[in-house]
Amino acid sequence: MDAFVDTAAFVLPILGGDLFRRRQGPQAAVQGARVPSAGAESTVFTFATGGASATAQETDDGFIVFSGSTARRTASGTFPAGHAALREKLIGSGQLRESPSPDLLVFATDVTFSSPSAAASIVSARSASGPLEWKVQPQGLTYRDWRTSRIDGTT
Repeated sequence: MDAFVDTAAFVLPILGGDLFRRRQGPQAAVQGARVPSAGAESTVFTFATGGASATAQETDDGFIVFSGSTARRTASGTFPAGHAALREKLIGSGQLRESPSPDLLVFATDVTFSSPSAAASIVSARSASGPLEWKVQPQGLTYRDWRTSRIDGTT
């Protein structure tokens, strides 16, 4: 039974489920620059699109986009309404702010998201598949492939 639960805990986030994660809304994890934690959760992911560039890390609390990351200011027609409302909430709370670039917003704090896709959507201001768009550098391994390799025990 333990093996089933362990496998489900790895597979469900790949499929977009978060059954084994504590439910928390977007929040500031730490003020200022983020230093990735050591240990099993130390893998840092990057995502760049339309001039925006973000770094993130998966933790037990969710998918954390680090302060200093940027997000596109102008939303595309594919930006989901729920994520647009979330972005407005982040702007209203000061977690996402104006940047020196007229095309970008900047994360003023670390922000925890419920999934890599929600984080990617906020960064790109469009519909985004987090498992395919977040990458481990320098290998360029996608989040999905990284997750799969952890399930297979190859990392």
